[in-house]
Amino acid sequence: MVTLTPQRATLINEVAALEGRRPDLGGLLEDGARARIARLQRESASAQVARRRVADRVRERSLGQDPAAADRVKRLEL
Repeated sequence: MVTLTPQRATLINEVAALEGRRPDLGGLLEDGARARIARLQRESASAQVARRRVADRVRERSLGQDPAAADRVKRLEL
C-alpha cells in the first residue's frame, strides 16, 4: 500500500497533465524503480573507479605524503 501524500499527488497530477490521461501507478512504480537502479549502479561504478585509483596510488607509493613526517607521527605517544 502506498500513501498518497500531497507531494506524490502533485507529481501524479503533473504526469497526468503531460500525458493527457491519468497515469498507470504500476508503470510509474516500474519507471521509478528503473531510475533508482540506474542511479545506484552509476554511483556504485564511480565508487569502484575511485577505489581502484586509491589502490593504484597505494601500490605505486605515489600518495604524495612526506615519509619523514609520517614517521614522526608514528612515534608520537598520543
